[in-house]
Parts: sequence; structure tokens; C-alpha cells
Amino acid sequence: MRKKLQSFKPVVDKKSEILILGSMPGPVALKKQQYYGYEGNHFWQILPRLFGLERPDNYKDRLQLLKDHHIALWDVLKNCSRVGASDSSIRHEIPNAIPELLHKFPAIKAIFINGRTAETLFRRWFKEVAGRPVRYLPSTSPAHASLSLNEKMKKWRAIKKYS
Repeated sequence: MRKKLQSFKPVVDKKSEILILGSMPGPVALKKQQYYGYEGNHFWQILPRLFGLERPDNYKDRLQLLKDHHIALWDVLKNCSRVGASDSSIRHEIPNAIPELLHKFPAIKAIFINGRTAETLFRRWFKEVAGRPVRYLPSTSPAHASLSLNEKMKKWRAIKKYS
């Protein structure tokens, strides 16, 4: 059975320079009300390592790490329906107001998209994003097992160019 899902509010402030977009939080993340709340997801392993830091234990400290490094976080979708955690089962999607977010936070100078589904959805809904570079990064999801954590780390280092 498909469930109607609602994304979270963006994690962003006036100092944000990088926007990372996912597709839609998975079931565990939605239950915990935490971006990348599933412990098997590599997101909270990769981001601290990019800056030579240890992975923060609690969510509040994880969000502070983003803020300290001028990183905003949101999802391409505002809501959708989906069976389980698989992005391939996303249907009836409604996008978030990404152009409006970029207008409100003009210091954001680059967008990084976490995974192919998020990229496909982003490109479907948003053709232009005010001249900012948009770059695909391999999914931090454990379902994207074709790359090791270290291989993903190498690709995600592209963020450092803008931080």
C-alpha cells in the first residue's frame, strides 16, 4: 500500500552556500523526523569526514555541523506517495519550492543532488536555477551498493570546492 509522505522543512540559514538535495526521506528518517535518520545511510559518515571531523552522535550536533560549514539541506519533493523506502516506487510527487528558497537565500552558490532519483526529479521540475551549478553525487543510501563508502567519499569531495 502506498503511503502519502511529507518532506521536512529545509535546514538553511542566511550563511548557507551549498544546498544538498535528496529525493524524499525514507521510512526510518520520517519516523525519527531526521534527515538521513536511517543509520545505514552514509550521509552522516561522509559529511563530517569531508571536513576532517568525527561523526556527531546526536542529530542536533549533526545539524550544527551543516550550519558551521554553510551547508543547507532539503529534498526535491514536498510530498509524494511511495511503497516502503524505494525511490523507484515514488508516485504523485509534488516538488518543494526550490526556486523560492534560492531567491530567499541568495548566498547559496551551488546545488548538489544526492542520488539519481533526486537528480531525475530535480531536472523534471526545475530546468533553471538562477545560474548556479548543479552537480549529481552518488547516493548515500545503502541501496546504492555499487560504490564503497570510500568511493562515495571521493565523489562527495566536490562539495569542498564551494565550502
